[in-house]
Amino acid sequence: MTADIAEAMGVGVDEIRADVNLRDAGLDSIRLMSLVEKWRAEGIEGADFVTLATEPTVGAWATAITGEDAQSGVETVH
Repeated sequence: MTADIAEAMGVGVDEIRADVNLRDAGLDSIRLMSLVEKWRAEGIEGADFVTLATEPTVGAWATAITGEDAQSGVETVH
């Protein structure tokens, strides 16, 4: 997940932290929709545009998609 987000934003993976507001960091709605489409194509059912747009942090997304605690899921979700 983190690698996909970094690629969409054109930044290094090390620049993506669980608590950073991705919208404030430059992730626009078009890129978010592209991520949602990619993840759904990969079978990630929890990838929902409205849910992810509402709380645009990797930590919140990891919890929404995997149901895991944000800190434990950020590094393992692809």
